[in-house]
Amino acid sequence: MKFIKDTLLIFSTKIIIIILGLVIAIIIAKVLGPSGKGSYTLIILIPTLLLILGNLGISTSNVYLGGKKKYNWVDITSNSLISALGLGIILTIAFLIYFLNFPPSFLKDIDPQCILLATLVLPFSFLTMYFNHILLAQNRIKEYNLVRLSQSSILVILIVFFLLALNGGVFGAILAWACATLVSAILSILLLRKTTRITWFFYPALFRDSIKFGIKAYLGNIIQLLNYRLDMFLIVFFMNISFVGYYSVAVVLAETLWYFPATVGTVIFVRTSGLNTEEANKSTPRICRNTFFVTILAALVLFALSRYIIILFFGSVFLLALKPLWILLPGVIALSICKVLSNEITGRGKPMINTIASGVSLAMNVPLNLLLIPRMGIVGAAWASSISYTITTIVVLIAFMKISKNSLFDTIIIKPQDLKIYTDMLAKIGNRFQSAIVNFRLRQ
Repeated sequence: MKFIKDTLLIFSTKIIIIILGLVIAIIIAKVLGPSGKGSYTLIILIPTLLLILGNLGISTSNVYLGGKKKYNWVDITSNSLISALGLGIILTIAFLIYFLNFPPSFLKDIDPQCILLATLVLPFSFLTMYFNHILLAQNRIKEYNLVRLSQSSILVILIVFFLLALNGGVFGAILAWACATLVSAILSILLLRKTTRITWFFYPALFRDSIKFGIKAYLGNIIQLLNYRLDMFLIVFFMNISFVGYYSVAVVLAETLWYFPATVGTVIFVRTSGLNTEEANKSTPRICRNTFFVTILAALVLFALSRYIIILFFGSVFLLALKPLWILLPGVIALSICKVLSNEITGRGKPMINTIASGVSLAMNVPLNLLLIPRMGIVGAAWASSISYTITTIVVLIAFMKISKNSLFDTIIIKPQDLKIYTDMLAKIGNRFQSAIVNFRLRQ
């Protein structure tokens, strides 16, 4: 019951974040057009890559080591604070030295001030990531959700202000993003210090253990991010920034399907570290196959409505995103399995399996992109991504079945007893709706 409650709480927050994210994407697309949308996407992608490249898996270790109670929260928090600021500052300086002296040719059409601004808030992004994972590990789900929700909410408000009120262009959009990042970092500090003392003391032994465990997941996260976003850089390299704008619309719509599986994966990661092997082997297949089933249903709805969604919210000029979106859907559906099982495997203390899976996928993704983008444009990028997502899932699925001794049928195929959950849920909703109508009539 607690698993379902935590999952629904995080998922409901993600639904709001999805809506806010779509509002942001729509405003940027409408105001800045395909070229401006592409520029914004690439600029934000730079600090995102640096964040994943430089975090060393410490955020994952915070959850794992805290859940195992190997270290107390004060020590974990203190190390996270110093590590976040130290790694963030070092990475910021290193990147800016590189960028100012050897600017990449594919970023030549982007204002360097935008890249500078986006990079300077990197230490605060590290801080938010580390501290929010501590809140998650402490089962403070409401506070964890609040930090994530605040960043998206503030970003919407600032995007409206800087783009619509001040006509700030791409720089205004990046300034809004930077301010929202700063506010979320401050909020994460305030929430964490309510229950955990924050000190300025560094514990080398804890740092070594964090890196020792986290580096396994860290490598997988880097490779997976490249699987997700390398195509953006290759599109602008082979084509131009406007096509990044078209493709980013396909990606943002397709990735809305990830939020439910990612939510389940987040909760199952925290949960698995506290379960014995037998309990995990029994419960995970049921969770996985139901997540897969829900994702398929959502994908069918998105496929049917995608043309109208693009025209209504982004404008007919973005219909070039429609075919890439359709091609991405099978890979995203497959990846819903991976989102659950990879987190479960990490919770078992075996994150290296996910790294291997991501490495195999990337080994296919890069040559496919290099082969298909020059020939097929953003449609080729979508094929490369969809294929690589499926490969990642196959490797993780095989590994999970081997570890847990569960069958393929039990892991991904919905069962009659599972469907009863949905019929019971619909019956409860129907009864409540009927009761509400009766009560309303009685008041009349």
